[in-house]
This record gives sequence, structure tokens and C-alpha cells, in this order.
Amino acid sequence: MPTRTRERICVSWHLNFVAEINNGVVERSFFSRYEVEPVIHSDNTEKLMRELEKYFKGKKVDFRHVPVKYPTHFCERVLEIVREIPFGKTATYSEVAVKAGTSPRAVGVALKMNPVPVIVPCHRVVSKGGIGGYSEGVEIKKRLLELEGAGVY
Repeated sequence: MPTRTRERICVSWHLNFVAEINNGVVERSFFSRYEVEPVIHSDNTEKLMRELEKYFKGKKVDFRHVPVKYPTHFCERVLEIVREIPFGKTATYSEVAVKAGTSPRAVGVALKMNPVPVIVPCHRVVSKGGIGGYSEGVEIKKRLLELEGAGVY
């Protein structure tokens, strides 16, 4: 039976950003008030930590190369479209819905189920009339968009 490698990254920002990696695949990421001890066993995880540190300093980073685990096939379809939204840009729920062949409400559900915020940048999806929601909290979404220079909402 192959050995399973569990790793964890913690990057300091306004809050700490934690990413949990299993066999090279990011399974979960979240913001925490508490510092979490990193566990790094691979060069890829070390590279991801450096990229996240760079990102949280406001530098352009593209996380599309990072393998992630999606909760459902539908979420994967929507979130892969979201991964294409460039650093510093936004798209509306409606725009993502058209590309995914679904409704804006369904896009919102898929975004809420995103297990890996920032790495899959669901904060870049906004409503036509404002910022929209965010599973990690609207204040964090605002800070992320400001960090990327995507405008103030």
C-alpha cells in the first residue's frame, strides 16, 4: 500500500491562510485567526507556500497549476472556469453561468462549496450590483480584491 503524505501550509496575512495537502493535491484551504504549524515534505508544497507568501504581498500569482480536489463534477466544471479569471480581474455570477451552461444561482452554490478558496479564486466572482457573497466572509473578499487591485466594492 502506498504511503500517504499529508502536508499543511500556513501563511500569515490579515488572518492566517491554511492549505491542507494530501498526496500533492490541495484538499482544503481556509482563513484562521490561529497560526497553524506547517508540515512540509515536498518541493511542490514548499513552492506553493512561497507562491502564497508572494500572493499575500500583493504580487500576481497564477495557481492554475496547483492540483485541487473538487467536491462534485458540477463544482469542478464551474470552478475550473473561475480558475481562468486573471489576477486583478472579476467576473459576474452571470458571466460564469453562461460559460458553464447553468444559472447564476447554481454558480453561487458551486462557489460556496469551493473547498480551496484563493487557490481557486472564487472571490473574483461578483454580483452585477456589488460584491456578492463569500464563504470566508465579505470583509475577506473585499480585502482580497483590494490586494489584487480589482477595485473597491
